[in-house]
Amino acid sequence: MQQHSLSISKKMKSKLIVLLSVFTLVIAGNNNAQQVKSSSLFDKQDENWVCIINNKQIAPKEVFKFADGVMKISGVSNGYIRTKRKYSNYVLSLEWRWTKKLGNSGVLVHIQPKDTIWPICYQVQQKADAAGDIICMNGLKAKECSDTVKFTVKKMLTSNEKLLGDWNSMKVVCRKNTMKVFINGVLQNSISEMNVKKGYIGFQNEGTEMEFRELKIK
Repeated sequence: MQQHSLSISKKMKSKLIVLLSVFTLVIAGNNNAQQVKSSSLFDKQDENWVCIINNKQIAPKEVFKFADGVMKISGVSNGYIRTKRKYSNYVLSLEWRWTKKLGNSGVLVHIQPKDTIWPICYQVQQKADAAGDIICMNGLKAKECSDTVKFTVKKMLTSNEKLLGDWNSMKVVCRKNTMKVFINGVLQNSISEMNVKKGYIGFQNEGTEMEFRELKIK
């Protein structure tokens, strides 16, 4: 009886090892797929993005440069780059840094047609010392941002941005008609009763060199 029980135990152990191995491979495969999907948005400029530049004589690739999962903004001319696809009910996460000097930029959420400088959208500020402010641009509204006088909703806390050259993180959570903004892991802003719930996602160029990476949209 003891020998028979031992034999069953060995068989069960072998099956468990096989199952665990398969489970590990599945998880690893899913993680790799997510990483490829996330980084590819900053790898294939022509396939995923539309560029809007104020100076029509400048080629988009001179302003927005993609390499190894990083988007570099040269700072030449004003404009922005946006996704070709519209998004709603999502979590957007990314990292950014200033490479030569602190400046002004922003993440554009729920961009509406048509493309102009600057578009109808909600802007999550990245301006130095103001990262986390939310600007209701060109007629968009929210409960906290309801008229042409009060069109900027200031961040909740003092600036928690990092030093020049260091990477900052941003997470934007859009659910139905609400939006929350986290800067470097800290909740900095929240608006509700937005009158637009869907649109393109974009990144500003306002004349200062900077970089973006680790873009993920869930």
